[in-house]
Amino acid sequence: MDGEINIWLHNNPYKDKKRAKAHSDAILQQLLQKALNTSNHITIYKGVNGKPFVNHPVFFSHSNSRQLHAYVIHQDFDIGLDVELKKTSRDFLKTARRYFHPKEYEDLLLVGEAARLETFYQQWTRKEAWCKLEGGNLWSYLNKLPSADAKIHFCETHVVKGFAVALASPQIINKIRINTIGKG
Repeated sequence: MDGEINIWLHNNPYKDKKRAKAHSDAILQQLLQKALNTSNHITIYKGVNGKPFVNHPVFFSHSNSRQLHAYVIHQDFDIGLDVELKKTSRDFLKTARRYFHPKEYEDLLLVGEAARLETFYQQWTRKEAWCKLEGGNLWSYLNKLPSADAKIHFCETHVVKGFAVALASPQIINKIRINTIGKG
C-alpha cells in the first residue's frame, strides 16, 4: 500500500557494542535478504559520510538507542530512520539553544512545559532521520530547517514507549507499522 512503512524493532540482548553490532548486522542482513527474496549474502557498503547502501533495488535505514534497534526497508524510495530514548534528565533546552535553528528553539519555548520533552525529541529525531536520508553529517543538519522545495516528509510514531521514532522520506508516509523481532 502506498505511503505505508514497516519498522522492525528488536531489543538487542548484547550490551557490549561489538557483539551488539554483529547481532544487529545479522538481523539487517536477514531483513535485506527477505526484501530481495534471496538467500545470498548482501554486501553493505558505506558512502562518504557512512550512509549504508547496497547494490540492489532496495533502500534501508537503521538506528539504535541503548538496546533498542530499529530497521526500515523500502523498495521504491530512500528513507531515513532515527530512534532515541527520551531521557527526562537531559537538559534538552540547553541542547536545543546550542544546536537547533533559532526558530525551532523559539517554537520549543512556545509549547507548554509538559510538551517540551516530546517536542524536543520530535525535532531531534527528525533531524537525525533527515541526515540519514541524505547521507550527511549530523552536525550540519542540527542548525538548519528543511527548505520548502526540498520535498522532505517526516512521520513519527508514538507507540514505542519511552522512545521517539521518526522517519524522513521524499514520499509522504501515511502509516507506520511496528513489527517486533524476537522477544518484545
